[in-house]
Amino acid sequence: MKTLRFIVLFLCIACSTSDDSNNDSNNGPDNANTFYKGMDLSFQSELEDYNIDYKDADGNTVGLLDFVKSKGTNLVRLKLWHTPQNGENGLADVKAYAQRIKSKNMDFLLNFHYSDFWADPGTQTPPQAWQNMTFQEVEVAIYEYTKDVVTQLKAQNTLPEIIQIGNETNSGFLWDFGRVWDDFSDNWPNYAALVSEAIRAIKEVDTENNVRIMLHHSDVERAIFFFNELESFNLDFDIIGLSYYPQFHTQDLNLVKSKLNELANTFNKDILMVEVAYPFTLLWNDNQTNFIGSTDQILEEFSPSPQGQKAYFEWLIETIKNIPNNHGIGFCYWAPDWVAFDGNEATSTVGSSWENQCLFDFELKALPALDLFNSN
Repeated sequence: MKTLRFIVLFLCIACSTSDDSNNDSNNGPDNANTFYKGMDLSFQSELEDYNIDYKDADGNTVGLLDFVKSKGTNLVRLKLWHTPQNGENGLADVKAYAQRIKSKNMDFLLNFHYSDFWADPGTQTPPQAWQNMTFQEVEVAIYEYTKDVVTQLKAQNTLPEIIQIGNETNSGFLWDFGRVWDDFSDNWPNYAALVSEAIRAIKEVDTENNVRIMLHHSDVERAIFFFNELESFNLDFDIIGLSYYPQFHTQDLNLVKSKLNELANTFNKDILMVEVAYPFTLLWNDNQTNFIGSTDQILEEFSPSPQGQKAYFEWLIETIKNIPNNHGIGFCYWAPDWVAFDGNEATSTVGSSWENQCLFDFELKALPALDLFNSN
């Protein structure tokens, strides 16, 4: 049994009920018209070792991927680590789960972290194999690595619909080669050069231009600065990816709306809320400290309850769909499956710091917010 590593170092940090009605999961230009109702299921490569008993709302045992597809999930996001410290989320895991995603006729979002472990605004450590390289050598490495990964995925007919270049890259990535923070605030040309090499690699493999490229910023309120800085480099990307967590970001929902609209109007790019979540309780189900546990971390408009979680996502979906010029293309729920599956007796090995933000309750039953994935 693999060792389950749940030390989350970041966080500054959705297909219809049958294949016959799955008309919005297409390749090529048609996928630009998809409203994504997605999930990041990167933990599944670890959690499946434990045969967790996920259930529908009536308490019937379900297979997770089949179930979330039946509820309307049409996009699955997977993170990729270069040489994982714990053996998880490497290319073998991603390739295997990508085949399962595609077999369900769902779209696939590949999240390159360009690290061996978590990458986020406060931690952007290059793969160990790259750390003693020169900048020019890293340019070659990111091109060759990206091209190899995408080539292997294309060869097994699992080319992603979306590829994300870096995770929450507010401060750049591959520090200090592509760092754009503090003493490196004038390093945007190097960051842009590294991103350009990754884009070049993707496009050389994706000759039919089926893949949409996304850059990811973690903060709705401050993302405009980041994308303004990149304007002069004319990077060939399609989607602005954003995180929004009320416990880390602004709790002014009018400001969230206005910033999303400003981003769309300023850059004329599609916007995907690629990391979102909300608690259904402030309680916990193991001995791990959770990321959310007090009322000052949530939105006053939405209670920390199953219905409050659902109401929050009703608001979020409406907000995304109202982004100007149809630039709001969907959302991706982060780790809806990361439950504390042994309950209050759980050790840290099988615990979670996220169980009160999952889409399954403490009895592992599906929560009402999942019903929104079948919305149009």
